[in-house]
Amino acid sequence: MQSIEEIIEGGYVYVDKTALIFQLITESKYYFLSRPRRFGKSLLVSTLKAIFSGNKELFKDCEICSTNYDWQKHPIIYLDFTQFSTKSSEELEEDLKQELMATAKLYGKSIGTPSSAKSGLIALVKELSVENKVVILVDEYDKPLIDNLEQMQVAKANRKLLRDFFVALKGLDRHLRFIFVTGVSKFSQVSLFSGFNNLKDMTINPKYATLLGYTEKEITQFFKEYLTEVEKKYNKTSQEIITLMRYWYNGYGFSREKATVYNPFSTLLFLENGEINNYWFQTATPTFLINQIKKQTYPIDQISGIQVGDTIFNSHDLEKISLISLMWQTGYLTIKSYDRATRLYYLDYPNEEVKVSFLEYLAEGITNMSIPQASGCARECALALQNLLLEEFFVKLKVFFADIPYDMSIPKEKYYQTVFYVIAKLIGLDTQLEVKTNMGRIDMVVITDKVVYIFEFKIDASAEKALSQINDKKYFEKYLDHKKKLILVGVNFDTKERNISEWKALTHQ
Repeated sequence: MQSIEEIIEGGYVYVDKTALIFQLITESKYYFLSRPRRFGKSLLVSTLKAIFSGNKELFKDCEICSTNYDWQKHPIIYLDFTQFSTKSSEELEEDLKQELMATAKLYGKSIGTPSSAKSGLIALVKELSVENKVVILVDEYDKPLIDNLEQMQVAKANRKLLRDFFVALKGLDRHLRFIFVTGVSKFSQVSLFSGFNNLKDMTINPKYATLLGYTEKEITQFFKEYLTEVEKKYNKTSQEIITLMRYWYNGYGFSREKATVYNPFSTLLFLENGEINNYWFQTATPTFLINQIKKQTYPIDQISGIQVGDTIFNSHDLEKISLISLMWQTGYLTIKSYDRATRLYYLDYPNEEVKVSFLEYLAEGITNMSIPQASGCARECALALQNLLLEEFFVKLKVFFADIPYDMSIPKEKYYQTVFYVIAKLIGLDTQLEVKTNMGRIDMVVITDKVVYIFEFKIDASAEKALSQINDKKYFEKYLDHKKKLILVGVNFDTKERNISEWKALTHQ
């Protein structure tokens, strides 16, 4: 639900964030907040709208009513970019003008038919501010850009329109009480972050790390009744259910501090249905991310568990999109920890929902398998490896390589290695690519409870040659202290067959 009035007046559970909201609206004037999709941004904007409308009665049972907030009524310009056409800058501008004219009419004003969205905004702010200063709330400002990452000319035209539109705010300061802008990504060359340089980015501000999403304390406080129902269904204790939820839906970090939040969308649906599922991922499938990975031939094994500096959170160009930055801002990676000595952030998948789902979509994107096929085949591969059934493992594995897409831009050896890696990660095994030794780099290592598998890949050569390289360079020495069985595996890929043509395995004695 995205309407605060519907939630409170309808008697639904509302996790009260108004103490933080009071702090927000009284300590500064202009804000930008980035959060992933389905994380409560629109509900927050709805709450701000109700507060600045002076609707004190609505919040009578909320924490903000115990503060000294003055409840002044302000005229509000609310722009929800999810409701505007993003197919072209012309359609986007027309929708903006129509929304500004409708807002003027709502307050009994007229701005005529503005020649541009920018002139319409300036005229509307000046008209509305006669009685009281204006509040501007902008939801999902970047949708016209995100929607067109695969159509760069449209994205650039939309960016120019946004730049011209938002730069108007710079000269309207004396007419404005408050500006709040939400989005998924922070793009440069949009005047919000350049020309309008006093917008405070609160994305990784520790004071507001838990403003959106649920803390574990809030879940146990506000959802007791629903937790009890899930406990009965699973025949587990409250703590066991929380542990399960934590593994699947917690883990989002939005600051250097250790405070984490649960994905609110997935949490609510789990509590309602009592079933573990990839709820959030089903509404936010990362097609554009998969396309970027393929386009940039990004090393897949370096996506998670990566250390980055502050620049990763800065604006990025449409023309030079940082894949890691985009994954952070869209919620596929999150802050897990911060090293004050090195001033580096450690990023990783937030939780099991995101990790498993992302790998499934990645498998679908780099092979011609469907997600159910990829998941089922991966599970069968796992059982085969765990039970030392290499013959069966390679039979199942060949299914992944059948009908390799002809438009695949990843270099051949890297492509085969990538598919291997995704499969191993999907089945939950400890997998590492290009492991350094004093004699070279091992293509891939997979570790199970009983075995360490050392893989070497060759293209249009022979499995014997691959196996000889493992032995000649003594790759196995790195794993002698594991006290597990060591199995060396040489694999050859045939580019004409577009599949595994041969494999050989040897148990190290």
